[in-house]
Amino acid sequence: MKVRFATVVVFVIGSVLSLSVCESARAATITTHTSPVRSVWTQPAAGYGFLRTAFSVAKQSIDLSIYELEDPTMEAELVARARAGVDVRVLLNAAYDGTAHNTPAANILRAGGVHVEWAPAGQIFHAKYAVIDGRLLYIGTGNLVVTDYPTTRDFWLLDANRTDVTAARATFDDDFSGSGAGTRTAGGLVWSPGSAARIVSLIGAARHTLLIENEEMDSTAIENAITDAVRRGVSVDVVMTYESSWRTALARLASAGVHVSQLNSSQVYIHAKVTCADCSTSGGVVFIGSENFSTSSLNYNRELGVVTTTRAAIDAVRSAVLSDFSAGLKLATGPRVPTTTIASTGGALSITSFAATIAPGDEDSLSIHSAQSNETCSLSVTLPSGATSESEGLGAARTDAAGDVTWIWRIGTSTDAGTAKATISCTTGTLQRSFAIT
Repeated sequence: MKVRFATVVVFVIGSVLSLSVCESARAATITTHTSPVRSVWTQPAAGYGFLRTAFSVAKQSIDLSIYELEDPTMEAELVARARAGVDVRVLLNAAYDGTAHNTPAANILRAGGVHVEWAPAGQIFHAKYAVIDGRLLYIGTGNLVVTDYPTTRDFWLLDANRTDVTAARATFDDDFSGSGAGTRTAGGLVWSPGSAARIVSLIGAARHTLLIENEEMDSTAIENAITDAVRRGVSVDVVMTYESSWRTALARLASAGVHVSQLNSSQVYIHAKVTCADCSTSGGVVFIGSENFSTSSLNYNRELGVVTTTRAAIDAVRSAVLSDFSAGLKLATGPRVPTTTIASTGGALSITSFAATIAPGDEDSLSIHSAQSNETCSLSVTLPSGATSESEGLGAARTDAAGDVTWIWRIGTSTDAGTAKATISCTTGTLQRSFAIT
């Protein structure tokens, strides 16, 4: 395995995520919180000269949050700017062997006048971003490890949107100081902890095609959203580098009708984390970020990505994913599962994503669309025993501007097998859906 996994172990136990979803999209004309991006670099072809140049021209400040830093040229540039009077701050991951990987760089940077802090040891800081002079925000999927550059599929982008830059820098300030104040939302920025619902919503918005490239596949909520996309007639392509850890999940997706392509160790390593909904030559919406499709990455780690409809980002991701897909080994695809029509008492509600079966201990998710925005809805689950589930993540939530909302919760490990029932109650109507706990 060429690149170390970043999100296999969960270090922090906390609430699964916020109930409401701030992201939505409909058909080919997607309405969602997005951010314009100025430039996109596709690795390995583009190289990292763009980021070294960004460091070299900084006049006032450089703020860098990175999971792994093992690039002598980057380190030397950061030291040079610090010695030139630029306020250079670097936040390094400590968790999951982070101190072992990053200590050499930390020592070099500190000796050169760079302000270095370790992220909290109990939380994986997997985000990769830099804020230059408080004006430019670079967000990536790749680490700054020089030995990985030539053979790893990654993306970086430049976001110059003022509110995004301000939010990212404020979050960096809090993380660097260890205040624990949390993240700042703005535009299309997608932060973890708590990114699962936004990515599920993006997948749920696809109506025609869905392109996915990710390093990991270990999130029931994401897998459910992908298979539900197939059920409603979406053509889904998933590209990953082969790893035995994801074999069962990918086989399950393929059997549901997802087109799965796996690259081998001699090909480009898929480290990118991108999702492209309804992306074509005429438009679409794309997510680019550090979030792997795992429970740890989505719900516990510090991660950062962005949702955008900028043409350059769509073209870059679409081109790379389709090329990688064509180069990989295809898994046998099962028949598409027919779409199930769910009627509501008011006729104004529909379920857009939900798993028909779920195992105890797994994470479940349910998404609905209402004809009314900003509507109060509530989800309750009756377990096979007849008891009402008390899992965190159920209860009241509000639909967003497009009328969408997603709940994500965990099935208790001791839950009895049998038929459970989900009940969604909104002011416009009520929905019920049975599902199996196996």
